[in-house]
Amino acid sequence: MLKKQKNTSLLSLFKDHPNKKEIIYLAKKDKDLKNLFLRFPDFPQFKRSKGFEGLVRLITEQQLSVASAKAIFLRIKKLIPRFSPEEFLKISTAKLQKTGLSGPKINYCRILANEIISGNLSFRSLHKLNDEKLKKRLCEIKGIGEWTAECYLLAALGRKDVWPVKDLGLQAALKEIKNLDSRPNEQEMSELASSWIPYRSIVANVLWASHD
Repeated sequence: MLKKQKNTSLLSLFKDHPNKKEIIYLAKKDKDLKNLFLRFPDFPQFKRSKGFEGLVRLITEQQLSVASAKAIFLRIKKLIPRFSPEEFLKISTAKLQKTGLSGPKINYCRILANEIISGNLSFRSLHKLNDEKLKKRLCEIKGIGEWTAECYLLAALGRKDVWPVKDLGLQAALKEIKNLDSRPNEQEMSELASSWIPYRSIVANVLWASHD
Protein backbone atom coordinates (compact mmCIF):
# COMPACT_ATOMS: atom_id res chain seq x y z
CA MET A 1 0.00 0.00 0.00
CA LEU A 2 2.84 2.39 0.91
CA LYS A 3 4.58 1.68 -2.39
CA LYS A 4 1.40 2.49 -4.29
CA GLN A 5 1.01 5.76 -2.39
CA LYS A 6 4.60 6.77 -3.18
CA ASN A 7 4.12 6.02 -6.88
CA THR A 8 0.89 7.99 -6.92
CA SER A 9 2.60 10.86 -5.15
CA LEU A 10 5.44 10.89 -7.68
CA LEU A 11 3.07 10.78 -10.64
CA SER A 12 1.02 13.56 -9.11
CA LEU A 13 4.04 15.76 -8.37
CA PHE A 14 5.43 15.48 -11.88
CA LYS A 15 2.26 15.08 -13.96
CA ASP A 16 2.94 18.38 -15.79
CA HIS A 17 6.73 18.22 -15.75
CA PRO A 18 8.40 18.24 -19.20
CA ASN A 19 10.63 15.37 -18.07
CA LYS A 20 7.90 13.30 -16.40
CA LYS A 21 8.67 10.18 -18.44
CA GLU A 22 12.38 10.35 -17.62
CA ILE A 23 11.78 11.01 -13.90
CA ILE A 24 9.42 8.04 -13.59
CA TYR A 25 11.96 5.88 -15.42
CA LEU A 26 14.74 6.95 -13.03
CA ALA A 27 12.56 6.49 -9.94
CA LYS A 28 11.82 2.92 -10.98
CA LYS A 29 15.52 2.26 -11.50
CA ASP A 30 16.68 3.59 -8.14
CA LYS A 31 14.68 3.93 -4.90
CA ASP A 32 17.13 6.55 -3.61
CA LEU A 33 16.36 8.69 -6.62
CA LYS A 34 12.64 8.21 -6.05
CA ASN A 35 13.02 9.55 -2.53
CA LEU A 36 15.12 12.44 -3.82
CA PHE A 37 12.50 13.42 -6.42
CA LEU A 38 9.85 13.32 -3.71
CA ARG A 39 11.95 15.61 -1.51
CA PHE A 40 12.84 18.07 -4.29
CA PRO A 41 9.93 18.09 -6.75
CA ASP A 42 10.73 21.66 -7.83
CA PHE A 43 14.41 21.08 -8.50
CA PRO A 44 15.76 23.72 -10.90
CA GLN A 45 17.47 23.04 -14.20
CA PHE A 46 21.10 24.14 -14.39
CA LYS A 47 21.07 26.49 -17.40
CA ARG A 48 23.68 28.60 -19.12
CA SER A 49 23.65 30.59 -22.35
CA LYS A 50 24.80 28.99 -25.57
CA GLY A 51 27.98 30.20 -27.19
CA PHE A 52 30.71 32.50 -25.95
CA GLU A 53 28.84 33.95 -22.99
CA GLY A 54 27.93 30.54 -21.60
CA LEU A 55 31.47 29.23 -21.86
CA VAL A 56 32.94 32.35 -20.25
CA ARG A 57 30.54 31.94 -17.37
CA LEU A 58 31.49 28.27 -16.95
CA ILE A 59 35.19 29.16 -17.05
CA THR A 60 34.46 31.76 -14.36
CA GLU A 61 32.75 29.08 -12.27
CA GLN A 62 35.65 26.64 -12.32
CA GLN A 63 36.64 25.70 -8.74
CA LEU A 64 34.56 28.50 -7.19
CA SER A 65 31.44 28.52 -5.05
CA VAL A 66 28.18 29.27 -6.86
CA ALA A 67 27.79 32.62 -5.05
CA SER A 68 31.35 33.83 -5.73
CA ALA A 69 31.23 32.87 -9.40
CA LYS A 70 27.86 34.55 -9.90
CA ALA A 71 29.10 37.80 -8.33
CA ILE A 72 32.20 37.83 -10.54
CA PHE A 73 30.25 37.10 -13.70
CA LEU A 74 27.71 39.84 -13.01
CA ARG A 75 30.59 42.31 -12.69
CA ILE A 76 31.99 41.08 -16.02
CA LYS A 77 28.55 41.53 -17.62
CA LYS A 78 28.46 45.16 -16.49
CA LEU A 79 31.69 45.76 -18.38
CA ILE A 80 30.37 44.06 -21.52
CA PRO A 81 26.65 44.83 -22.07
CA ARG A 82 26.83 43.30 -25.57
CA PHE A 83 28.57 40.06 -24.72
CA SER A 84 30.73 39.01 -27.64
CA PRO A 85 34.32 37.84 -28.23
CA GLU A 86 35.17 41.16 -29.88
CA GLU A 87 33.85 43.23 -26.97
CA PHE A 88 35.53 40.98 -24.40
CA LEU A 89 38.93 41.51 -26.02
CA LYS A 90 38.53 45.28 -25.70
CA ILE A 91 38.46 45.10 -21.89
CA SER A 92 41.82 45.61 -20.18
CA THR A 93 43.38 43.05 -17.88
CA ALA A 94 43.20 45.51 -14.98
CA LYS A 95 39.45 45.98 -15.38
CA LEU A 96 38.83 42.24 -15.67
CA GLN A 97 40.93 41.54 -12.61
CA LYS A 98 38.83 44.03 -10.63
CA THR A 99 35.80 41.83 -11.28
CA GLY A 100 37.56 39.01 -9.43
CA LEU A 101 38.40 37.00 -12.53
CA SER A 102 41.84 35.46 -12.09
CA GLY A 103 44.75 36.02 -14.47
CA PRO A 104 44.70 32.46 -15.88
CA LYS A 105 40.94 32.63 -16.46
CA ILE A 106 41.27 35.98 -18.24
CA ASN A 107 43.81 34.30 -20.50
CA TYR A 108 41.52 31.30 -21.12
CA CYS A 109 38.60 33.56 -22.04
CA ARG A 110 40.79 35.52 -24.45
CA ILE A 111 42.03 32.32 -26.08
CA LEU A 112 38.40 31.26 -26.49
CA ALA A 113 37.47 34.65 -27.94
CA ASN A 114 40.28 34.44 -30.50
CA GLU A 115 39.29 30.88 -31.45
CA ILE A 116 35.80 32.13 -32.27
CA ILE A 117 36.90 35.29 -34.09
CA SER A 118 39.42 33.36 -36.20
CA GLY A 119 36.77 30.86 -37.23
CA ASN A 120 38.57 27.92 -35.63
CA LEU A 121 35.54 27.42 -33.40
CA SER A 122 32.11 27.61 -34.99
CA PHE A 123 29.22 27.11 -32.59
CA ARG A 124 26.91 26.23 -35.47
CA SER A 125 29.16 23.30 -36.37
CA LEU A 126 30.00 22.48 -32.76
CA HIS A 127 26.39 22.10 -31.70
CA LYS A 128 25.77 19.51 -34.42
CA LEU A 129 28.33 17.13 -32.91
CA ASN A 130 27.41 14.24 -30.65
CA ASP A 131 28.28 14.47 -26.96
CA GLU A 132 31.68 12.82 -27.11
CA LYS A 133 32.91 14.67 -30.20
CA LEU A 134 31.65 17.99 -28.87
CA LYS A 135 33.34 17.42 -25.52
CA LYS A 136 36.58 16.46 -27.25
CA ARG A 137 36.53 19.58 -29.43
CA LEU A 138 35.94 21.93 -26.51
CA CYS A 139 38.69 20.28 -24.48
CA GLU A 140 41.16 21.12 -27.26
CA ILE A 141 40.85 24.77 -26.19
CA LYS A 142 43.19 25.78 -23.38
CA GLY A 143 41.30 26.39 -20.16
CA ILE A 144 38.36 24.17 -21.04
CA GLY A 145 38.51 20.80 -19.34
CA GLU A 146 36.07 17.94 -18.99
CA TRP A 147 33.96 19.61 -16.29
CA THR A 148 33.49 22.81 -18.32
CA ALA A 149 32.72 20.91 -21.53
CA GLU A 150 30.26 18.58 -19.79
CA CYS A 151 28.47 21.45 -18.05
CA TYR A 152 28.17 23.22 -21.40
CA LEU A 153 26.56 20.10 -22.87
CA LEU A 154 24.19 19.84 -19.93
CA ALA A 155 23.37 23.45 -19.10
CA ALA A 156 23.65 25.25 -22.44
CA LEU A 157 22.58 22.55 -24.88
CA GLY A 158 20.24 20.51 -22.69
CA ARG A 159 21.81 17.18 -23.59
CA LYS A 160 20.06 14.50 -21.52
CA ASP A 161 22.80 12.07 -20.61
CA VAL A 162 25.66 14.15 -19.21
CA TRP A 163 27.32 13.12 -15.95
CA PRO A 164 30.18 15.39 -14.72
CA VAL A 165 32.05 12.89 -12.54
CA LYS A 166 34.61 15.52 -11.47
CA ASP A 167 31.99 17.79 -9.91
CA LEU A 168 32.57 17.99 -6.16
CA GLY A 169 28.98 18.97 -5.46
CA LEU A 170 27.67 15.88 -7.23
CA GLN A 171 30.17 13.70 -5.40
CA ALA A 172 29.06 15.11 -2.04
CA ALA A 173 25.36 14.76 -2.89
CA LEU A 174 25.82 11.18 -4.03
CA LYS A 175 27.73 10.34 -0.86
CA GLU A 176 24.74 11.57 1.12
CA ILE A 177 21.92 9.84 -0.75
CA LYS A 178 23.82 6.55 -0.98
CA ASN A 179 25.07 6.71 2.65
CA LEU A 180 28.68 6.21 1.59
CA ASP A 181 31.60 6.53 3.99
CA SER A 182 33.41 8.97 1.73
CA ARG A 183 32.90 10.95 -1.46
CA PRO A 184 32.93 8.61 -4.47
CA ASN A 185 35.87 8.91 -6.84
CA GLU A 186 35.38 9.39 -10.58
CA GLN A 187 35.24 5.67 -11.35
CA GLU A 188 32.74 5.09 -8.56
CA MET A 189 30.68 8.02 -9.82
CA SER A 190 30.45 6.36 -13.22
CA GLU A 191 29.58 2.98 -11.73
CA LEU A 192 26.91 4.34 -9.41
CA ALA A 193 25.28 6.19 -12.30
CA SER A 194 25.34 3.34 -14.81
CA SER A 195 21.68 2.41 -14.28
CA TRP A 196 20.59 6.02 -14.86
CA ILE A 197 21.69 6.05 -18.50
CA PRO A 198 20.34 7.69 -20.72
CA TYR A 199 18.99 10.39 -18.37
CA ARG A 200 21.92 11.25 -16.10
CA SER A 201 21.57 15.01 -16.68
CA ILE A 202 18.26 14.98 -14.79
CA VAL A 203 19.91 13.17 -11.91
CA ALA A 204 22.71 15.75 -11.87
CA ASN A 205 20.13 18.55 -11.62
CA VAL A 206 18.22 17.02 -8.71
CA LEU A 207 21.45 16.12 -6.90
CA TRP A 208 22.73 19.70 -7.24
CA ALA A 209 19.42 20.91 -5.80
CA SER A 210 19.76 18.57 -2.82
CA HIS A 211 23.35 19.68 -2.19
CA ASP A 212 22.63 23.42 -2.48
